[in-house]
Amino acid sequence: MIPFLLKFHERYDLRQTLECGQIFRFQKHNNDAQIYYIPLKDRILKIFQKNDHILEITSNKNQDLKPILSTFFRLNDDYQQIQRRISIDSLMGKILAATNGLHLLKQDVFECTISFLLSQCSNIPRITRNVNNLAEQFGTPINFDNQQFYLFPTREQLLSVSEQQYVEMGFGYRAKYIYNFVQNTPNFIKKAINLENPSKNHSKNPSENHSEILTGIELNQALQNIQGVGQKIADCVQLFGFGDLSYFPVDTWMRKFMIQHYFNDKKASIKAIRQKGQDLFGKWAGYAQEFIYHYARSYENLNNSKS
Repeated sequence: MIPFLLKFHERYDLRQTLECGQIFRFQKHNNDAQIYYIPLKDRILKIFQKNDHILEITSNKNQDLKPILSTFFRLNDDYQQIQRRISIDSLMGKILAATNGLHLLKQDVFECTISFLLSQCSNIPRITRNVNNLAEQFGTPINFDNQQFYLFPTREQLLSVSEQQYVEMGFGYRAKYIYNFVQNTPNFIKKAINLENPSKNHSKNPSENHSEILTGIELNQALQNIQGVGQKIADCVQLFGFGDLSYFPVDTWMRKFMIQHYFNDKKASIKAIRQKGQDLFGKWAGYAQEFIYHYARSYENLNNSKS
């Protein structure tokens, strides 16, 4: 199988990109930090960090691979311009140097929404375990590279799953949110899923068509109308699922960091912190958020907190 090469002008750090907390389903190849497997939509990707500027990708399914990779890896982002725009002070310069090569990914909206519904009052290992269990229980098995993987289940595969089954999987109070979301998936998310399907979408850049669904505040409010989705989850889904880079999700790590560095250690509400992030970083606030989040968790000890 001939590998597909993704080339980047800027540095691409696959490990930081996958392990920064934006995505939950990936697997290292024999604990090799240069090779990862990712179940993506209807296929499995094997991704090898060939060098600082090239990812080498093979898959069990090559049909429509190029547009899927282009969307998932956000190839149209001007990474260097984004870095210049959000390097607003010496602190951000330090953060950008530490996280250089970390990129945002454009995730499947359905999987992204369920993943972040499961993220409430949880942590990354538990979220990862929950979404992987969901895939293993109800997703389609795929044999690839002498291993068995599982695709994330489609809505159709989950429609017959009861709330009690989710409870038995350890989802706790989140079970009712997952059940309700699957049974009552809103039309704007169904439309987004269709737009992301290359066979049904003729645009060269599928993410551009999200403006035909809802935009900005309207989309954010529509997401919050889903049972169990509050401001933070809506912001995460809008950023990582719908690809709106102007959103600045605020969790415990972001709150501590922003209060310490941009509010002079004075108390600030989540709403104020979120607005501050958007004011500081503008349309690239989502990138700034992920750089800060990864830096805070990986490089800076804030009040001895642990994720």
